[in-house]
Amino acid sequence: MATAAILGLDTAAGAYLTRLLDARGHRIRGTGSTALVDQLGVGSSVATFDDAAEAILGAGEIYDLRGDAALVPALLATAPATRLFVAVDPADGTTIAALAAARGTGAFVATGRVHPHESRLGPGTTPLARIVAATAAGDDPAAADLASATDCGWTAEYVDAMARMLQQLRALDCAIATGRVISGSDAARVAAKWFARPAPAAVAASTATPGDPAPAYAALGWRATTWGDDLIEVLCEAIAARRA
Repeated sequence: MATAAILGLDTAAGAYLTRLLDARGHRIRGTGSTALVDQLGVGSSVATFDDAAEAILGAGEIYDLRGDAALVPALLATAPATRLFVAVDPADGTTIAALAAARGTGAFVATGRVHPHESRLGPGTTPLARIVAATAAGDDPAAADLASATDCGWTAEYVDAMARMLQQLRALDCAIATGRVISGSDAARVAAKWFARPAPAAVAASTATPGDPAPAYAALGWRATTWGDDLIEVLCEAIAARRA
């Protein structure tokens, strides 16, 4: 039985990744609360630790989802021979360069430039999620959110890309993204229809550059299938389910 360490069990990605790897027969260790993992019904099979160095002991795969660039160097020093995946903000060029340098020394460090994603577990911090939440509550979405443009996907799909990156013969640097942008106004239109609310007036969207999903598809055979209107409908369904 393979052992995987997930640093960031208390993130939506950490919870969905735990469920995916558990279904594939992995033994899971990690850091962070299991509150979200418990919601997916797999918390009882996870061993949790306060210290990352203890959590990664004996793990053949490490997934660092903490989103803290300052913690990565210590992790590389502690587990230099382990397959490591690090989730990175696509705009964090410093960390991306540092991980590329680590790969240059022979370390297996896969870099996932993870674009925004949402699910029924949250975090609910993207403009799209805020628009859906406001519409569901009968409120007007914030003007800034309506003017937004976001490449946003479904968390449960994104963790599959993360897992695939650690099954390759060589470590990769790939964007995990839909490759498509949805405007706040379009999101508001879909949410308003779903909740039978009046749709706000459309506004011009800001300029946004989507992530490039082509390398991930070429190397991993992975692509996002839930995006745009479909993603907004899924987020609406998630809010309705919580209210039921």
